[in-house]
Amino acid sequence: MNNPLRGLNRMIFSRFFSPSHSSNDPDTRIKAIEKLSPDSPNERRILHELAFNDSAAAVSLAALEKLNSFALWLKMSQIAKEPRLVTAAQARVECALIDGNAEISQQEIKEYLLKSAPAEQVIKCLPLMTELHQDKTFCLDILNKLGRSSFTQQLFSATPESALKLAIIDNSQDSDLLQKLLRKTTDETLQQALSDRLDYLQELAQKPVRLGREVTLVLSKLLALLEKSDFEQITADQVSLNQEYQVLKADFGCLDDEARQEYEAKLASLNERVSALLARLKPEFEAQQRAAAHKEAQQSCTEAVAEVKRLHKQLQGEQILSLTLGEVTVFQQAVEKAENALAALQEYAEPTEEIESMLESYRHIWGRLPDLQRQVAALQTQLQTWQQWLVDDNVSWQLDEIKTSWREQTASMAVVPVFLRTQWQTLLEQLKVREQQRQSSQQRHLKHCRKHINIINNMVEQGKYRAAMARFQQLEKDYQSLPPDTRAMLEKRFEQTREQIARLEGWQIYLAAPRKPELIEQAEALLQESQNDMPGRARSIKYLRQQWQSLGESNTVEDQALNTRFDELLEKAFEPCRRYYAELELQNDKAAAERQQLIEQMVALANDSDEPAQQFQQFEALKKQWQQAGQTDSERYRQLRETWDQACSVVTEVITPWLQQNRQTKQALIDEVNALSELDDIHQARTQAKALQARWKTIGPAGKRYESKLWFAFKAANDNLFNKAKSVQAEQKAAQSQAASQWREQLQQVQQALQNDQTAASDVQQMLDECQLALKEVNDSKLQKTLAIELAAVQSTLDAAVDQQLNEAFASATEQMLEQVLTSKQPVSALAEDYPILPASWFKGNGIDEPQDWLKTLLTLEVLAQLDSPEADGSLRSTVQLQLMQAKLNGESLPSAYPLIGELLASQAVLTELDTLPFRQRLFDVCVHFGLPGEA
Repeated sequence: MNNPLRGLNRMIFSRFFSPSHSSNDPDTRIKAIEKLSPDSPNERRILHELAFNDSAAAVSLAALEKLNSFALWLKMSQIAKEPRLVTAAQARVECALIDGNAEISQQEIKEYLLKSAPAEQVIKCLPLMTELHQDKTFCLDILNKLGRSSFTQQLFSATPESALKLAIIDNSQDSDLLQKLLRKTTDETLQQALSDRLDYLQELAQKPVRLGREVTLVLSKLLALLEKSDFEQITADQVSLNQEYQVLKADFGCLDDEARQEYEAKLASLNERVSALLARLKPEFEAQQRAAAHKEAQQSCTEAVAEVKRLHKQLQGEQILSLTLGEVTVFQQAVEKAENALAALQEYAEPTEEIESMLESYRHIWGRLPDLQRQVAALQTQLQTWQQWLVDDNVSWQLDEIKTSWREQTASMAVVPVFLRTQWQTLLEQLKVREQQRQSSQQRHLKHCRKHINIINNMVEQGKYRAAMARFQQLEKDYQSLPPDTRAMLEKRFEQTREQIARLEGWQIYLAAPRKPELIEQAEALLQESQNDMPGRARSIKYLRQQWQSLGESNTVEDQALNTRFDELLEKAFEPCRRYYAELELQNDKAAAERQQLIEQMVALANDSDEPAQQFQQFEALKKQWQQAGQTDSERYRQLRETWDQACSVVTEVITPWLQQNRQTKQALIDEVNALSELDDIHQARTQAKALQARWKTIGPAGKRYESKLWFAFKAANDNLFNKAKSVQAEQKAAQSQAASQWREQLQQVQQALQNDQTAASDVQQMLDECQLALKEVNDSKLQKTLAIELAAVQSTLDAAVDQQLNEAFASATEQMLEQVLTSKQPVSALAEDYPILPASWFKGNGIDEPQDWLKTLLTLEVLAQLDSPEADGSLRSTVQLQLMQAKLNGESLPSAYPLIGELLASQAVLTELDTLPFRQRLFDVCVHFGLPGEA
């Protein structure tokens, strides 16, 4: 239960006994603060009240110390007006931040430093708060916010984080700062990063100039299209140049608005002019395109028809028998392609009915290909049969019957292949020849046998019985070899002669008795002869044998003894011949084996899969070895030669396409060289001819029949081209010399005009521009370079004269302007229109009120211009120099000269007060130094 008296007592007590923290004495309040506890809510409220609302700074500080809260110190540093409180609060906040004793999180600290902290506090604390340096983004945001190069340099030097240093380098746009950092750092990685960044900034600074040149070049190329007349090339170049411009446009951010608008306007104007040119050229171009399309359609039609003819030729060769359904499909596709080409040609011209009829005929023939193949196979078999009749004497045939059979079999064929017609013509000629030979042989044999019969009859009448009997033996052999019809014509006379010879055989033994001993003596003499001529010895032995056999045999003991003796003598006489022929046979065998080996190598070469060039080399080597191989007997050589020729023919079939291809390639090169002679650009033709000569060396042989002929044709074409090139080169050189002489005369006129003071510089420059255009007519690069140097020398002389005139005009205008400002005391702002040659900023300055400041500004300009000042102003000049050096060290930019000159000239009050005569020359020197081109 509440007691009212107790509340009343408390009110009375509080009136007479107030708490010490409410005392008017600051010391008492400070002592009372020591007794208060921040843990008690009520006392904490009192401490908070004393900290922020007490009039004594010492009391506020004592209360803040008692509360010991970073947030309260931070708040005090932000709202306090008493310098002592501000300094103390900021010091405690900075210590807390640096020592890491703050009661807030790192994120809150970052937000405070970035958003609320004073710049000086950030500059003091952040370099020492190394734990924050790991956040590169935060540090870069702080640096960008402050924008002080001196602080950036301080943080770069203080931080141990290499990543932050690299980030500072990559984020910096200040070349002076980067130069300072490069001089002070020793780390190679950082040095490289600094160097790369400086190079990048330098390139970035040069980018507008380079971009301007590239854009100007693109626009110039676009302008040059107006001088061309090739519609297709102009269209392609316009698209290409516009694409190049769009690529460059992506970097237009480095240009000012005026430059961008100017380039866009020029591009639009040039595109409009080029489009107008294309509109004028388009009708002629479309006509040319239609003519080209017509020509292409004509060419396609010709090629398609030629391909059909080429495929149709397969029906003329033996490959007709091996044609498949797939090849028929290929032919039908070729016919369809040719028909399509004819249809395409109809758009431009009407094709001939002859071609359409031929295609229809070809299609009909190929549609019945299986029947034609069977007919061709049957006819080929018949031709082979007839061919065999030629070599078989036992077969009887009649030429007329064979001709009739051929006509009957070919009458029903859609087409008779060329190879069959060729075989038939060959066979027909052979049949005719054989028929003639058969008739001629029959007459010859009849005549021969009749002649022998007459001779034998004459010998009998003359008593030459032995010779008659010997000749009758040969006649009998010839008679038996005759055909039956021929024998029938001689049968009666032959039988009469046979009866005569039969009556003479009884006399043979009588006649042979004295002759055989003589032959034995000749055989014994032959045995004693020298053995030098073995073939002659063999012929002698053969002759003796024939003589002995012509004497016949009587079957008596004496005759048999003579026969045995004669055989023994001839056998002994032939023994050296046998050895001779045995050795000769060995040599023949060796030579035959060698040639057989060459044949085997040639056969293997035909089956070899090597390149044709290698096969050709081996083929020629084997042919040379065959020519150098040893000789063998004629019969064996004939057989080997036939085999060799067959093997060679197989290889020839393999390499012939390659040789033919080489011939065609070389002939094509000859045609190309001949075509090059018709080119207008003879230098390009000569270059291409050299390339064709190099290609010629890479092509294989074309065969002995063609190689020399092709080479001489190729050489003659090249000689003709290079002789023409020399002639054209001489003419061009003379023309270039004449053009150079005319150009030098034109340049001499420019030099004379330059020496004439009455000729305006613009006129001289126009003459030089005309010389520059005329220089393009000199095509000789070396001569053009020499003339360009001469032109550049004259241009330099003109530029120097123009610069001198400008400098003199600028100095004169400056002197007149200073005369009006310093002597006549005219306001400088009113003189701007009178002196357009002078910088406009000189006439827009704000005046200086104090003479000392005016003199200090003048000294600043003299220091910047490195001009001498009077000794009396030496002390003030030194002060100005120190201030400029300090500003430069702090990363601040030096003052611009033109605004300072404007301030000096606009200081009408100071100029009125001062004696301007001593300052006139100094002002003139400063204005001329900074105003003349190339001086500032």
